[in-house]
Amino acid sequence: MVKKLSQHLWIKRKETDKYFFSAKAYGYRARSAYKLIEINNKFKILKKNMIVADLGAAPGSWSQILAETLFIKNKNCNSKIYAIDIEIIEPIENVIVFKKDISNFIAENSLIKENSLDLVLSDMAPKATGHRFTDQIRASDLAEKAVYFAQKYLSFKGSFVCKLLGANTNDTLIKDIKKQYKEVKLFKPKSSMKDSKEIYLVCLGFNNLQ
Repeated sequence: MVKKLSQHLWIKRKETDKYFFSAKAYGYRARSAYKLIEINNKFKILKKNMIVADLGAAPGSWSQILAETLFIKNKNCNSKIYAIDIEIIEPIENVIVFKKDISNFIAENSLIKENSLDLVLSDMAPKATGHRFTDQIRASDLAEKAVYFAQKYLSFKGSFVCKLLGANTNDTLIKDIKKQYKEVKLFKPKSSMKDSKEIYLVCLGFNNLQ
């Protein structure tokens, strides 16, 4: 009975979700495209001729925005976009897709040159188990992997955006990150679901000399 009620509320929420319908209308694969649009409008993280990694990229809505902004709106573009996810991502023009677990990707250590990226984006989130403590642990683990990925692959003065969920929005992770970036902000897009625990950590001006 509880499951049926939850499914009913989820359907009802989608029926009134303007971002869901707008994404459909514009051909974006998920409403989450608008989160990246809002982040970029606020912090101006997307620039010409960037090399970007999109972690947890499936189904590809953030990579769509990257391709649209970096290639379609810029002539003679020298950008590169890497989309990384363990799930299948259908091809996107001008996007290089790696179907890999993030830990395995880092371990292989030869797919992307170290300190070569201008921007690392992570919208990674664990599949919900329904067990609050387990979900928080998994979310924290993914955030830590994204932080490590950024440390390994970002170039000097690069930027990093990472989704945080629940309890890991105010832990030692942020304190440590502030030592590595010139500016660190927390930002919740309007396009995030009102009842969502997600918030985005926006880090600008990476110091890879630390």
